[in-house]
Amino acid sequence: MTTMVDNTISSLNSRSSVEPNSNLSAFVESLDDLNSRYADALLPLTILFGVFTFFGFFGNLLILVVFSLSREYRRNNFKVFVLTLAGIDLITCVTLIPAEMVKQRNYFAFEHVVPCKLKCFFYVFGASSSCLALLVISVDRYRKVVQPFKKQLTHTLAVKLLIGVAIVFSLMLAIPSAVMCGINKTTMVNKYGTNTTIRICQTEQRFETSVWRNIYKSILLMMLGGISFSYLILYAFVMRVAAKHIKAIALHHNNSTWNISTSSLAYDTNTFVSKPCQSEIIRKEHSGKWDFQNGDHIQELLDNNCVHQLKGHSIKSTTPMLQRHGFPTKTLLWFILTIVFIGTYLTHIILSFDVSKIVSMTPGAFVSFSFFYRVYFINHIINPFVYAIFVEKFRTSCKNICPFSKAELINHHDVHF
Repeated sequence: MTTMVDNTISSLNSRSSVEPNSNLSAFVESLDDLNSRYADALLPLTILFGVFTFFGFFGNLLILVVFSLSREYRRNNFKVFVLTLAGIDLITCVTLIPAEMVKQRNYFAFEHVVPCKLKCFFYVFGASSSCLALLVISVDRYRKVVQPFKKQLTHTLAVKLLIGVAIVFSLMLAIPSAVMCGINKTTMVNKYGTNTTIRICQTEQRFETSVWRNIYKSILLMMLGGISFSYLILYAFVMRVAAKHIKAIALHHNNSTWNISTSSLAYDTNTFVSKPCQSEIIRKEHSGKWDFQNGDHIQELLDNNCVHQLKGHSIKSTTPMLQRHGFPTKTLLWFILTIVFIGTYLTHIILSFDVSKIVSMTPGAFVSFSFFYRVYFINHIINPFVYAIFVEKFRTSCKNICPFSKAELINHHDVHF
């Protein structure tokens, strides 16, 4: 009898110890299921990044072709800057953005170390190279607009600076990021409230508390923050000078005739000319006084305000056009691209302090976070659209490089029919 009771108690104890474990295993979400749940939520964002890749690739490739082959662009700094940014953006569009798309499909089940390291490498390279290239551009704008009579950034020097600072230095700066990146294993609360072991591409655990990592992050943050602040300072001076030019146009629009003095960057109301083309003014009146580098801003300003002898009755109708186009086009173009860079990367930096909270986010919150966290991708696809809006020669060149013009297509159609 005693033996029977003991066996019954032992059976009950063993059953009670098994049932909790079996119930617990039934409410643990597998890694594949958890990853698929978040990947499905991220699918619209992944498709959007695919669109970014498409437009970024073909848009920047078009820029490279147009500015490299078109006869309408001479050998100057503007061409060098455009080609440099297009090359950086093209590399980003074929490496970093597709890598992010792959990561979103396997965000919590990332397995391969090499793709993870490459993604980290191209992230730092894309950010730092764009940042430094825009710094060279802003300095060039400052010298041409604010200090036009001082020594300017020549074409050869611009090429050397961009190669050394924006390319070589950025490549070296990206190497530590690739070294410290890897696959981290951690736990994440699943939909049942239990924990699931996940694998994320981020800084390896051995580097998370490293002094060298903290120094490296501080250097990157100070570089991006400091250079962004430099942008604002330089363009503040540029905008002030440009505002004076616009004000000069507004002050003289009531005169029956007016003149732009290219030797002083001021509008001389005592000397009236009626030459319709700014290039003729520079070539005929100032031959030998200015080269294209020192006179680039003047020529650019005159491109937007061609000197005409205006009749009194037509001044009022033409004034808004003059005022609207009085701002140097190249300066406005670079300023817009710089502001986009600052805004997108500043958003990314702010959100980077909340990356550790990803493991506790719901799928919906994670999608919103991921979009704004990667909003800097816009910086690498926007250039073709900005050039199309502000650079008329770019639009014309895009039409000229088409294999068939409209007339050729008509003739081709007539031959066959």
